Amino acid sequence: MIGHRGTPEDGNTLRGLRDTTNAGVSGVEFDVWWSQDGIPVFSHDPTVDRTTTGHGPITAMTASQVRALRTKRGEPVPTLKEALSFTAARRLTAMVELKPTPTPPQLDSLLSVIRATGAAPYVVVHSFNADAVDAVHRAAPELPTALTHEKTQITGKEAARYGTSLNVSRFLVTPRARRDRVAGSVRLTTRRRGPP
Repeated sequence: MIGHRGTPEDGNTLRGLRDTTNAGVSGVEFDVWWSQDGIPVFSHDPTVDRTTTGHGPITAMTASQVRALRTKRGEPVPTLKEALSFTAARRLTAMVELKPTPTPPQLDSLLSVIRATGAAPYVVVHSFNADAVDAVHRAAPELPTALTHEKTQITGKEAARYGTSLNVSRFLVTPRARRDRVAGSVRLTTRRRGPP
């Protein structure tokens, strides 16, 4: 079972990851955005408005400015390095979701953090954005990547060009899709629709 962003009260925080882990999950899923100075930050939203007492886009703040903010329960906003250090130390699967396609410097910072934290054996980089998945897959073919796909049917062969897994809506998992994914050598996982 994969926890999504931590617990509802402390989503996108290390406390939320700890609470989720204590609930018995084998992994966690969370999103990444980059600060103005190019540091990957653990955040679901492109702005800090909903999840912290601050305001504004993460891309307009330095990592130090983002880190100084607090959630409504007083938790700091962690960097990706902190989140992956936490998951790697516990050997938890970390499903890192990218929203925008990373720029070359952002991609370098992402891969550097994954490797420096020792999280590479436990990370799956995924996205609804096929270009983002493709960029990571081309830059680091040794890392598991996955296209998250919920809108329309996709063949296993089509999905294989994006990596090792295809995360799909449970409504798209048909007998044909199961046979097809074997032909494309792609691991098929289902995603229950919940809060984005």
